[in-house]
Amino acid sequence: MDILVQQLLNGLCIASVITLIAVGVTLIFGLTGIINFAHGEFLMVGSIITWLAVSNGLVFPLALVLAILAVALMGLVLERALFRFTLERPTNGFIVSLGLIVVLQHIVIFFWDPNQKSIPRPLTGIWNVGGVRIASVRVMVILVTIAVVALTIAMVTRGRYGRALRASVEDRDTAALMGIPVRRYITGVFVLGSALAGLGGALLIALFPVTPFTGGTMVMKGFAVALIGGLGNLTGAVVAGLILGVVEGFSAGYGLSQWTDAYSFGLMILVLLFRPNGLFGGTSGPKMA
Repeated sequence: MDILVQQLLNGLCIASVITLIAVGVTLIFGLTGIINFAHGEFLMVGSIITWLAVSNGLVFPLALVLAILAVALMGLVLERALFRFTLERPTNGFIVSLGLIVVLQHIVIFFWDPNQKSIPRPLTGIWNVGGVRIASVRVMVILVTIAVVALTIAMVTRGRYGRALRASVEDRDTAALMGIPVRRYITGVFVLGSALAGLGGALLIALFPVTPFTGGTMVMKGFAVALIGGLGNLTGAVVAGLILGVVEGFSAGYGLSQWTDAYSFGLMILVLLFRPNGLFGGTSGPKMA
């Protein structure tokens, strides 16, 4: 039982980072219809910025904030310079995101080489609870993710902003005719999704070393979570992230740990076969005239 609890905690910890990716992916898709496969590279850039900041003497909390702001700014620039021109053809946005993967990877390699980057653990405490060793840094990652995701869901589902955003998702053209600044909301969603990826990158490098190619693996799992929950469904992404954490915990504790990824993607395949819109129902993207 101790092993199971330990592995479940480990699984939920990495699932927290993946959930941040999934929430960003599902937000952007819901409003734009664009599947941004470069989202993993946004996370990787957040990790690199955190590494640079900590390496130059900045404490981890400030490095985390810097990563969030820098990746959010990157999302703003890319939305204005690239993705804005693909809104009428979301497939083009998908192709653009594939190109961005290579571009961002090569930029990082050119300036900082392809080797692993890591930082000292921001928290080094180990708690022994009933025979289960709990690393304080893992608890931090889980708690930060819970707080940020809860705040994001509250912002999107409540208040004037949330209502306008949901109206824009339902029908962009009608929302625009009602006076909602849809283009501004699209930019805001790109910035928010990018900021979540930056946060995920900062939390990831606090746990594991990263390379310029780390984003590829992470974004695949992020999309798996988003698809299992229902692409475009925020609550579904969160619940699917929890499911992924449990699956990975069980597979590491009682199955073949090297098959962990296969279990996760196998679950995604099964869900899509029997519930094409995900467990909680997703969207096919924004409705346009």
